Amino acid sequence: MYDVMLDEAKLCLDELKVESSSAPPVKEEDSGYDDYYYDSADDEMDPVEEAKYLQQVRDSDGFDVDFCYHPFGGIMPCGCNDSDTPLAKLGLHCYNIDKGTNLQFRAVKKVNAEAVSFVNYYITLEAVDPDNNHSLVAFQTCVWDSATENKERLRLITKQCRIKPPQVPAAGIREARGSLWRWDPDAVDKFYTGVMPSWLQDDALTGPNKLQFHEVKDSELQDNEWLNLYAEIALSSERPDMETYLPLEVKKVVVRTKEDVEPSMKLKSSNAIFYTIFKTHRGHECKAIIRQTRDGIQGHMCLEVTCMLGK
Repeated sequence: MYDVMLDEAKLCLDELKVESSSAPPVKEEDSGYDDYYYDSADDEMDPVEEAKYLQQVRDSDGFDVDFCYHPFGGIMPCGCNDSDTPLAKLGLHCYNIDKGTNLQFRAVKKVNAEAVSFVNYYITLEAVDPDNNHSLVAFQTCVWDSATENKERLRLITKQCRIKPPQVPAAGIREARGSLWRWDPDAVDKFYTGVMPSWLQDDALTGPNKLQFHEVKDSELQDNEWLNLYAEIALSSERPDMETYLPLEVKKVVVRTKEDVEPSMKLKSSNAIFYTIFKTHRGHECKAIIRQTRDGIQGHMCLEVTCMLGK
């Protein structure tokens, strides 16, 4: 019975993951600590199992939770697959930006999922710290595969990015989850909100707004491997079988920001729009528009993506 229930749960989550890239916008409902309590008189969850589950959520913030039956939804293990890798790398990338570190992705170790306006993914991964004798680091990130709302194809939000703590104290979790895990759309610069922009105009680099744009040099492409990650995320929005199209070759990137900074510094901007041309292993040339925004809270990053596949 356990195996059947687990298979059904995983199937349901896989379907949610596929549908999230094409479903119509819905009202966002963020996930806080209170979401894990059930107050219905018809609740059929075993009290002992419920108490155990709630304690595991308190102790691990949802990253270490055993499978159990959830009549009204909850966090559950869903196994690991190739599509989890870009999400894990995105959380690690966000952490490296915030902390000034250079942790490098090695492998996904565990994934839990929760259906909340599509899916929260609680990912535990293994990273390597090249600045500390290439020591192994246990890392955790919560990535929200969110409902789209700006005519984008995919919307990913990192809600937590951290080195795995020895143990999360139960006291104060309610406040921490409420204030530090919730994405704040009102804090995003209005220049980077609204309907996704169209592809570059022919005179973008020479027109009246040319100072907002920077065409990334080949040397910069090599020094910023995360641009390749952004291309992979863009491809995943259109191709669930993305792995068969890898590796990708990023051919061109133009970055746009409203900030008046040196051109090369635009890659380091908290908010930016990336116009990317890349080629797949199968020879398809693709275009992608990726809008990166931050809400001012460490560990939070939003990527909105549209992708145009070539022939």
